[in-house]
Amino acid sequence: MVDQSIAAPPENRGCFLGGRVWFIDVRLHSDQRGALLPFDFADLPFQPKRLFLVTDVPQGVQRGCHGHRSARQLLACAKGRVQVELRDRTRRELVTLEPGGQALLLEPNVWAAQTYETPESVLLVLASAPYDPSDYFHDWRDA
Repeated sequence: MVDQSIAAPPENRGCFLGGRVWFIDVRLHSDQRGALLPFDFADLPFQPKRLFLVTDVPQGVQRGCHGHRSARQLLACAKGRVQVELRDRTRRELVTLEPGGQALLLEPNVWAAQTYETPESVLLVLASAPYDPSDYFHDWRDA
């Protein structure tokens, strides 16, 4: 079930596909000891039920290529650079994610594909629902 209690995205601020995708500010903390990318779950627009990392993807390879009927996802680049292709039935947008700064919130019925632009890229994904293959669609025309 989609959490309908969350407010709509901020007006004219990093919104895509008619407000079905938008940026959420995240701050990467870096110093000589390394980098920290924190997420306080209470501050997110949904309560995460699943978290996963996508790593060791060869440069130029595309992953994802699907959407979710009811799940929401938050995509954040922890390392490297990942280009995200977003689609619905009539629109296509390209967004580049890099560490810190912004994560990308995808509402249900948005098709997305991620192209890993650097070999060390790491994508962190938080999802509003556990893995459920019946929630997936693979053709962007079904968005």
